[in-house]
Amino acid sequence: MTKLYRRTHYFLFVLCCLVTSPVWSQQPVGNDVEQSFNLALIDFDHAQQILPTQPATARRLFRSAAQRFESIAATGIHNGKLAFNLGNCYLQAGDIGRAILNYRRAQRLIPRDPLLADNLAEARSRCLTSIESSRSDRVMRNLFFWHYDTSFGERLFAMMATSALFWGLLILRCFWPRRGLAIASILAVLATFALAASVTTEKWTTRSARAGVITAMDVSVLKGPGTGYQRQFEQPLQPGVELTRLQQRGDWWQISVPDGKSGWIDSINAELLDPTGDRIGR
Repeated sequence: MTKLYRRTHYFLFVLCCLVTSPVWSQQPVGNDVEQSFNLALIDFDHAQQILPTQPATARRLFRSAAQRFESIAATGIHNGKLAFNLGNCYLQAGDIGRAILNYRRAQRLIPRDPLLADNLAEARSRCLTSIESSRSDRVMRNLFFWHYDTSFGERLFAMMATSALFWGLLILRCFWPRRGLAIASILAVLATFALAASVTTEKWTTRSARAGVITAMDVSVLKGPGTGYQRQFEQPLQPGVELTRLQQRGDWWQISVPDGKSGWIDSINAELLDPTGDRIGR
Protein backbone atom coordinates (compact mmCIF):
# COMPACT_ATOMS: atom_id res chain seq x y z
CA MET A 1 0.00 0.00 0.00
CA THR A 2 2.98 2.37 0.09
CA LYS A 3 2.45 3.32 -3.55
CA LEU A 4 -1.04 4.51 -2.75
CA TYR A 5 0.08 7.67 -1.01
CA ARG A 6 3.09 8.82 -2.98
CA ARG A 7 1.11 11.39 -4.91
CA THR A 8 0.52 14.14 -2.43
CA HIS A 9 2.37 16.35 -4.94
CA TYR A 10 -0.55 15.85 -7.31
CA PHE A 11 -2.51 18.14 -5.05
CA LEU A 12 -0.11 20.88 -6.14
CA PHE A 13 -0.91 20.06 -9.76
CA VAL A 14 -4.61 20.43 -8.97
CA LEU A 15 -3.89 23.83 -7.41
CA CYS A 16 -2.17 24.91 -10.61
CA CYS A 17 -5.28 23.84 -12.51
CA LEU A 18 -7.40 25.94 -10.17
CA VAL A 19 -5.25 29.00 -10.74
CA THR A 20 -5.19 28.66 -14.54
CA SER A 21 -8.75 27.41 -15.06
CA PRO A 22 -11.30 29.73 -16.72
CA VAL A 23 -13.61 28.87 -13.83
CA TRP A 24 -11.13 30.52 -11.47
CA SER A 25 -11.11 33.80 -13.35
CA GLN A 26 -14.78 33.97 -14.34
CA GLN A 27 -16.60 32.80 -11.21
CA PRO A 28 -16.73 34.70 -7.91
CA VAL A 29 -16.27 31.48 -5.92
CA GLY A 30 -12.52 31.30 -6.53
CA ASN A 31 -11.64 32.03 -2.92
CA ASP A 32 -14.00 29.31 -1.72
CA VAL A 33 -12.39 26.83 -4.11
CA GLU A 34 -8.90 27.71 -2.90
CA GLN A 35 -10.02 27.39 0.73
CA SER A 36 -11.60 23.99 0.03
CA PHE A 37 -8.38 22.84 -1.60
CA ASN A 38 -6.23 23.93 1.32
CA LEU A 39 -8.54 22.36 3.91
CA ALA A 40 -8.71 19.11 1.93
CA LEU A 41 -4.93 18.96 1.81
CA ILE A 42 -4.70 19.55 5.57
CA ASP A 43 -7.26 16.81 6.28
CA PHE A 44 -5.52 14.35 3.96
CA ASP A 45 -2.04 14.95 5.40
CA HIS A 46 -3.31 14.77 8.98
CA ALA A 47 -5.18 11.55 8.27
CA GLN A 48 -2.04 9.97 6.84
CA GLN A 49 -0.07 10.87 9.97
CA ILE A 50 -2.56 9.43 12.46
CA LEU A 51 -3.72 6.42 10.42
CA PRO A 52 -1.51 3.86 12.25
CA THR A 53 -2.67 4.95 15.73
CA GLN A 54 -6.16 6.44 15.20
CA PRO A 55 -7.69 4.67 12.19
CA ALA A 56 -11.30 5.69 12.93
CA THR A 57 -10.42 9.39 13.17
CA ALA A 58 -8.22 9.08 10.08
CA ARG A 59 -11.09 7.63 8.04
CA ARG A 60 -13.31 10.57 9.02
CA LEU A 61 -10.60 12.97 7.90
CA PHE A 62 -10.16 11.13 4.58
CA ARG A 63 -13.91 11.41 4.02
CA SER A 64 -13.79 15.10 4.90
CA ALA A 65 -10.98 15.61 2.37
CA ALA A 66 -13.03 13.77 -0.25
CA GLN A 67 -16.05 16.00 0.37
CA ARG A 68 -13.90 19.10 -0.03
CA PHE A 69 -12.46 17.82 -3.30
CA GLU A 70 -15.98 17.00 -4.46
CA SER A 71 -16.90 20.62 -3.81
CA ILE A 72 -14.00 21.68 -6.04
CA ALA A 73 -15.17 19.36 -8.80
CA ALA A 74 -18.69 20.78 -8.45
CA THR A 75 -17.39 24.19 -9.58
CA GLY A 76 -16.52 22.71 -12.98
CA ILE A 77 -12.83 21.92 -12.42
CA HIS A 78 -12.19 18.37 -13.65
CA ASN A 79 -8.95 16.55 -14.39
CA GLY A 80 -7.39 13.15 -13.94
CA LYS A 81 -5.28 14.10 -10.94
CA LEU A 82 -8.28 15.45 -9.03
CA ALA A 83 -10.23 12.24 -9.68
CA PHE A 84 -7.15 10.20 -8.69
CA ASN A 85 -6.90 11.94 -5.34
CA LEU A 86 -10.64 11.57 -4.76
CA GLY A 87 -10.18 7.85 -5.30
CA ASN A 88 -7.35 7.80 -2.75
CA CYS A 89 -9.47 9.63 -0.17
CA TYR A 90 -12.44 7.31 -0.62
CA LEU A 91 -10.29 4.17 -0.55
CA GLN A 92 -8.69 5.23 2.71
CA ALA A 93 -12.11 6.10 4.10
CA GLY A 94 -13.32 2.58 3.30
CA ASP A 95 -15.76 3.67 0.55
CA ILE A 96 -14.76 1.11 -2.08
CA GLY A 97 -17.56 1.99 -4.50
CA ARG A 98 -16.65 5.66 -4.82
CA ALA A 99 -12.95 4.83 -4.81
CA ILE A 100 -13.36 2.65 -7.90
CA LEU A 101 -15.74 5.19 -9.43
CA ASN A 102 -13.18 7.98 -9.21
CA TYR A 103 -10.24 5.81 -10.23
CA ARG A 104 -12.23 4.83 -13.33
CA ARG A 105 -12.91 8.50 -14.04
CA ALA A 106 -9.22 9.27 -13.68
CA GLN A 107 -8.39 6.30 -15.90
CA ARG A 108 -10.23 7.95 -18.80
CA LEU A 109 -7.96 10.99 -18.56
CA ILE A 110 -4.62 9.48 -17.45
CA PRO A 111 -4.98 5.86 -18.62
CA ARG A 112 -1.31 4.85 -18.49
CA ASP A 113 -0.53 6.23 -15.05
CA PRO A 114 1.21 3.34 -13.22
CA LEU A 115 0.18 4.34 -9.70
CA LEU A 116 -3.42 4.76 -10.81
CA ALA A 117 -3.36 1.22 -12.20
CA ASP A 118 -1.97 -0.10 -8.90
CA ASN A 119 -4.52 1.76 -6.80
CA LEU A 120 -7.45 0.70 -8.98
CA ALA A 121 -6.30 -2.92 -8.71
CA GLU A 122 -6.08 -2.55 -4.92
CA ALA A 123 -9.59 -1.08 -4.72
CA ARG A 124 -11.01 -3.83 -6.93
CA SER A 125 -9.40 -6.47 -4.72
CA ARG A 126 -11.39 -5.10 -1.76
CA CYS A 127 -14.77 -5.37 -3.50
CA LEU A 128 -16.83 -8.02 -1.69
CA THR A 129 -18.64 -9.11 -4.86
CA SER A 130 -16.26 -10.77 -7.33
CA ILE A 131 -17.53 -11.00 -10.92
CA GLU A 132 -15.21 -12.23 -13.65
CA SER A 133 -15.38 -10.62 -17.08
CA SER A 134 -16.86 -12.70 -19.87
CA ARG A 135 -14.47 -14.48 -22.20
CA SER A 136 -15.54 -12.38 -25.18
CA ASP A 137 -14.84 -9.18 -23.25
CA ARG A 138 -11.34 -10.39 -22.34
CA VAL A 139 -10.64 -11.30 -25.97
CA MET A 140 -11.80 -7.87 -27.18
CA ARG A 141 -9.62 -6.10 -24.65
CA ASN A 142 -6.58 -8.12 -25.66
CA LEU A 143 -7.13 -7.60 -29.39
CA PHE A 144 -7.94 -3.90 -29.18
CA PHE A 145 -5.75 -2.96 -26.20
CA TRP A 146 -4.86 0.34 -27.86
CA HIS A 147 -8.54 1.33 -27.73
CA TYR A 148 -8.97 0.46 -24.04
CA ASP A 149 -5.57 1.65 -22.80
CA THR A 150 -5.69 5.15 -24.27
CA SER A 151 -7.94 8.11 -23.61
CA PHE A 152 -10.53 9.43 -26.06
CA GLY A 153 -8.56 12.65 -26.46
CA GLU A 154 -5.35 10.80 -27.28
CA ARG A 155 -7.05 8.71 -29.95
CA LEU A 156 -8.75 11.78 -31.43
CA PHE A 157 -5.41 13.60 -31.62
CA ALA A 158 -3.73 10.54 -33.14
CA MET A 159 -6.51 10.29 -35.73
CA MET A 160 -5.99 13.90 -36.81
CA ALA A 161 -2.21 13.38 -36.89
CA THR A 162 -2.38 10.25 -39.07
CA SER A 163 -4.89 11.97 -41.36
CA ALA A 164 -2.54 14.93 -41.78
CA LEU A 165 0.33 12.53 -42.38
CA PHE A 166 -1.63 10.73 -45.09
CA TRP A 167 -2.41 13.92 -47.00
CA GLY A 168 1.17 15.10 -46.59
CA LEU A 169 2.53 11.84 -47.99
CA LEU A 170 0.02 11.95 -50.84
CA ILE A 171 1.10 15.46 -51.82
CA LEU A 172 4.77 14.53 -51.51
CA ARG A 173 4.26 11.49 -53.73
CA CYS A 174 2.85 13.73 -56.48
CA PHE A 175 6.25 15.42 -56.75
CA TRP A 176 8.47 12.48 -55.76
CA PRO A 177 6.86 9.16 -56.72
CA ARG A 178 8.36 6.40 -54.64
CA ARG A 179 7.02 2.99 -53.69
CA GLY A 180 7.92 3.61 -50.05
CA LEU A 181 5.73 6.72 -49.96
CA ALA A 182 2.81 4.75 -51.39
CA ILE A 183 3.16 2.08 -48.67
CA ALA A 184 3.46 4.74 -45.97
CA SER A 185 0.32 6.47 -47.31
CA ILE A 186 -1.63 3.21 -47.16
CA LEU A 187 -0.50 2.57 -43.58
CA ALA A 188 -1.40 6.12 -42.58
CA VAL A 189 -4.91 5.91 -44.02
CA LEU A 190 -5.49 2.49 -42.40
CA ALA A 191 -4.40 3.90 -39.04
CA THR A 192 -6.71 6.88 -39.57
CA PHE A 193 -9.69 4.63 -40.29
CA ALA A 194 -8.93 2.42 -37.28
CA LEU A 195 -8.70 5.42 -34.96
CA ALA A 196 -11.83 6.96 -36.45
CA ALA A 197 -13.70 3.70 -35.81
CA SER A 198 -12.42 3.68 -32.22
CA VAL A 199 -13.48 7.29 -31.59
CA THR A 200 -16.90 6.77 -33.21
CA THR A 201 -17.49 3.55 -31.28
CA GLU A 202 -16.75 5.22 -27.96
CA LYS A 203 -19.02 8.18 -28.72
CA TRP A 204 -21.83 5.83 -29.73
CA THR A 205 -21.44 3.49 -26.76
CA THR A 206 -21.32 6.34 -24.23
CA ARG A 207 -24.67 7.54 -25.59
CA SER A 208 -26.39 4.18 -25.76
CA ALA A 209 -24.84 2.43 -22.73
CA ARG A 210 -22.97 4.12 -19.89
CA ALA A 211 -20.45 2.71 -17.45
CA GLY A 212 -21.03 3.01 -13.72
CA VAL A 213 -20.25 1.57 -10.29
CA ILE A 214 -22.39 0.28 -7.42
CA THR A 215 -21.92 2.64 -4.46
CA ALA A 216 -24.44 1.27 -1.91
CA MET A 217 -24.45 -1.84 0.25
CA ASP A 218 -26.55 -4.94 -0.46
CA VAL A 219 -28.07 -3.83 -3.77
CA SER A 220 -30.77 -6.20 -5.00
CA VAL A 221 -30.86 -6.85 -8.75
CA LEU A 222 -34.45 -7.48 -9.86
CA LYS A 223 -36.10 -8.93 -12.96
CA GLY A 224 -37.94 -5.69 -13.73
CA PRO A 225 -38.04 -1.96 -12.94
CA GLY A 226 -39.82 -2.02 -9.59
CA THR A 227 -39.82 -3.52 -6.11
CA GLY A 228 -42.65 -5.88 -7.06
CA TYR A 229 -40.36 -7.98 -9.26
CA GLN A 230 -38.44 -11.02 -8.09
CA ARG A 231 -34.70 -11.05 -7.68
CA GLN A 232 -32.64 -11.69 -10.77
CA PHE A 233 -29.44 -12.40 -8.81
CA GLU A 234 -29.47 -14.59 -5.74
CA GLN A 235 -26.84 -12.51 -3.94
CA PRO A 236 -27.03 -8.71 -3.65
CA LEU A 237 -24.27 -6.58 -5.16
CA GLN A 238 -21.76 -4.80 -2.93
CA PRO A 239 -20.00 -1.43 -3.44
CA GLY A 240 -17.41 -1.46 -6.19
CA VAL A 241 -19.18 -3.73 -8.69
CA GLU A 242 -18.66 -2.20 -12.13
CA LEU A 243 -21.62 -2.10 -14.47
CA THR A 244 -23.04 -0.85 -17.73
CA ARG A 245 -26.38 0.94 -17.74
CA LEU A 246 -28.38 -0.39 -20.69
CA GLN A 247 -31.55 1.68 -20.28
CA GLN A 248 -33.50 3.72 -17.74
CA ARG A 249 -37.15 3.72 -16.72
CA GLY A 250 -37.91 6.39 -14.17
CA ASP A 251 -35.66 5.80 -11.18
CA TRP A 252 -34.71 2.31 -12.32
CA TRP A 253 -31.74 1.22 -14.42
CA GLN A 254 -31.32 -1.94 -16.40
CA ILE A 255 -27.69 -2.90 -15.94
CA SER A 256 -25.27 -5.56 -17.06
CA VAL A 257 -22.29 -6.73 -15.01
CA PRO A 258 -18.89 -7.93 -16.31
CA ASP A 259 -19.97 -11.56 -16.81
CA GLY A 260 -22.78 -10.43 -19.14
CA LYS A 261 -25.74 -11.01 -16.79
CA SER A 262 -28.32 -8.23 -16.51
CA GLY A 263 -31.14 -7.00 -14.31
CA TRP A 264 -32.70 -3.90 -12.77
CA ILE A 265 -31.57 -1.76 -9.83
CA ASP A 266 -32.77 1.42 -8.16
CA SER A 267 -30.57 4.21 -9.58
CA ILE A 268 -29.92 5.63 -6.11
CA ASN A 269 -27.60 2.67 -5.49
CA ALA A 270 -25.08 3.46 -8.24
CA GLU A 271 -23.30 6.31 -10.01
CA LEU A 272 -22.27 6.72 -13.63
CA LEU A 273 -18.79 7.59 -14.80
CA ASP A 274 -19.78 10.01 -17.53
CA PRO A 275 -23.48 10.25 -18.32
CA THR A 276 -23.57 13.60 -20.09
CA GLY A 277 -20.17 13.84 -21.76
CA ASP A 278 -18.82 15.72 -18.76
CA ARG A 279 -17.26 14.35 -15.63
CA ILE A 280 -19.95 13.76 -13.07
CA GLY A 281 -22.29 10.85 -12.93
CA ARG A 282 -25.60 11.72 -11.25
